[in-house]
Amino acid sequence: FALLDRSIEAGGRVERARDLAGGRPAFTSLQLRHSYLRPRLDVREPGDHAFADASDEVLDYVRAEPAMRLWAYSPLLKGGYSGKPLDGVYDHPGTPARLAALHAAAEEAGATPNQVVIAWLLAHDVVPVVGVSSLAQLEETLAARDLKLDEPAVRRLDGVTGL
Repeated sequence: FALLDRSIEAGGRVERARDLAGGRPAFTSLQLRHSYLRPRLDVREPGDHAFADASDEVLDYVRAEPAMRLWAYSPLLKGGYSGKPLDGVYDHPGTPARLAALHAAAEEAGATPNQVVIAWLLAHDVVPVVGVSSLAQLEETLAARDLKLDEPAVRRLDGVTGL
């Protein structure tokens, strides 16, 4: 559970790093893995570093600090919302419920799950860092910028419990 313990201290480490700027401009962004599905913090995939995922504490910290912004890398989980297998960190009882809510929101919005994930991140003032490998993926991603989830949809997505 070392990863979980280190994750709990993340906000304090960010503040300490900002204090160490010593009069120079402090950094204003964090780039961590973050998406609609929540990973287990006690499991790591090969190659993951200890601070890969945005913990709840980091998300709270970013929300409370107007000068801080979260840039979310791998928000589409390497195709996981499009049918590719998800990493083992997403193998837990909360994933099916969150996927069901995501698919319901996509159907309601007339959008793809990928587009809803991007719109959900943007609704939370998170900057998604998305890579594409085809023109179709680029078009889908660009269309997601214009998808605005209404407050009830965001609340329904946020309200799904389970890790």
